[in-house]
Amino acid sequence: MQTRKTKLRAPTEIWGLADPEHQGKARQDAIDDGDLIEITRMGRDLGITYPLAVSARVAQSMVPFTNIPQETVTENLWDTLHAFRDKALTTTEEEFEFQVSLYQNGLVPTLTFKAAVSPGDDGEPVITIMLPDEDWETIGCGHRHSTGDAMLTVEDVASTLNFTPGRIREFIREERIPAVKCGGSWRIKRSELNRIMSEGF
Repeated sequence: MQTRKTKLRAPTEIWGLADPEHQGKARQDAIDDGDLIEITRMGRDLGITYPLAVSARVAQSMVPFTNIPQETVTENLWDTLHAFRDKALTTTEEEFEFQVSLYQNGLVPTLTFKAAVSPGDDGEPVITIMLPDEDWETIGCGHRHSTGDAMLTVEDVASTLNFTPGRIREFIREERIPAVKCGGSWRIKRSELNRIMSEGF
């Protein structure tokens, strides 16, 4: 008697059920919400061909204090990408931890990050760099910004303060709003937004 091999499927696949609570959050949603920050362009400059993002918590570790010079943030990001690439060249694992020394207010502690290659929204391979206690499947799902100081986009801040994104960028250039450029776009700490709302510019 011949047995047929059947592929096991989840009930949601069998019955075509959507996820009403949006637990299976798409990667693009996490990027749009600021839980992930896309740095694909910087990665390509280092020969990393897959789409690449860092978690908001990793970004926060690169911006550990207010008014950090932009050059330092960029150097921290480059150092992180170099450390990731060096480790990736020596392993065939789809997830690994690596260490990098980053400038933090006069100190240069060694931090541990985790990298994972996983399927993106369309099944394409993507890379996520996160903290060791984070999971690429659940970043931004149901616990957005529960830890740390969220990194907001110009659009987030413009919407909250009732300004245009262009005006917020002017404030950034005038140094009225502390911000850092990460992956080609400006990010503002939520604590800075809260300060502006309570104290003004």
